[in-house]
Amino acid sequence: MKRIKRTLSIFMAALFVMVGVLGNVTAKAEAVVVPVVNYVGVEHSPLVVGDTEKFTVTSSKYEGLVQYRAFLFDGKQWNELTSGYGAAVDSKTPYALPETKKFTLGKQQLSVWVKKAGKTGVKSNKNGDFDSYYVAELNCVAKDDANRVYADGKADYTVNGMKLTFNKIEGIGGIEGPYKYAMHIMDPSTGVWTKRVTTYQETPSYTFTKPGTYMVVIHANTEKSTTWGKYLAQDRTDHNQGSTYGTYEAWKTIMLTVRAEDTVKVFDTTVKEATFGSLVNVTMTADGIKNFATATQYQIFNGTSAISSMSNLGTATTVFPAKVSGDKVSVKLFDASAKELKVIEAALGQSGTIAVVPVEPVDPSTVEVKATVKPATFGSLVTVTSTLKDAVKYQVFNGTEALSAIEVLGTATTVFPGKASGDKVNVKLINEAGTVIATNEVALVAAN
Repeated sequence: MKRIKRTLSIFMAALFVMVGVLGNVTAKAEAVVVPVVNYVGVEHSPLVVGDTEKFTVTSSKYEGLVQYRAFLFDGKQWNELTSGYGAAVDSKTPYALPETKKFTLGKQQLSVWVKKAGKTGVKSNKNGDFDSYYVAELNCVAKDDANRVYADGKADYTVNGMKLTFNKIEGIGGIEGPYKYAMHIMDPSTGVWTKRVTTYQETPSYTFTKPGTYMVVIHANTEKSTTWGKYLAQDRTDHNQGSTYGTYEAWKTIMLTVRAEDTVKVFDTTVKEATFGSLVNVTMTADGIKNFATATQYQIFNGTSAISSMSNLGTATTVFPAKVSGDKVSVKLFDASAKELKVIEAALGQSGTIAVVPVEPVDPSTVEVKATVKPATFGSLVTVTSTLKDAVKYQVFNGTEALSAIEVLGTATTVFPGKASGDKVNVKLINEAGTVIATNEVALVAAN
């Protein structure tokens, strides 16, 4: 490989990747006519002997589809990390390179190539063509519990609508804790960093202002570290300082997508006077039935105290002490076996609502669906399996006509009229809430 013309130098004491202050690299914002890598995300640091590593890249300043290719230099020779150029992706969409093999001690390099998708690169060498590329200098270090914090474990976090809460890095160790975390965020659509969206906390959280996919870098530290004093000496009232160098022991990078929540009306309530207490009725809406398909009963609570008996939805129940329109209560929804499904606060005479994240349509071409078929006394038996995340049930259709009942993935269902191997059917994949999240045309295969 020819000597690299542009080098992305990134520094960190343990991972000699001069990734600015975040352990990741962002180039200056300039419009480009060919794609240029503006961000290389390093999944964790320090990089310790025996660790594998993951890298995420974007070329946000270019408009259009791009392809990436990557190589690793182990100090002796270059080896390709990818298998040629990867799939075409939008330049602003973070692209995850394949996970590396385990690293050995010493300095190494990562070279990331990028070119316009489906085009021959404007430059080339003996290894192929490219439009531009960057190189990151890596330094794999030995384990040193007294002087390092290890961040190679899984990131534990939750996303609720637009809110991210970071809980911990699983298996974090080295310098003694307790460990605290601070978050920094890059918007890949613009390449802009918002640094220090939180101070160091045990479980920091941040609410995004717009939906999208983001790269989040979590710095990890402990008051037992010598770097803690540097952190305390900085002006922590400025949440977007230009430098955070020297104020962390480790970092973890995650890519996540946040979506705006919709408000769904689950039920309507009515209240009226009665000789004893008051009469309250709870009636499910169409959206309520969609989200809580098994709900058949309800009960009214004031805080933790039940103020009504359990009653069928749509049937009035006596509430005591009496309540009037506008009073706030908690409505518990139950299924036919009295299993609690949801607690929703509502003002009487008004609706009970929940916030939900809209289900985004799924590209059927990215979903693997398999369906087997075998004869049965009545119709035929079809069994469907799928790799789609969140899919738990399925239903078989012929066009828009249902041929089966809804069934759990991996469990056989009766299809009528009967079908045979080679016949094509439509399979609807359904999530836990009963929402169809994908529809695929599938050719039936004979069951073993």
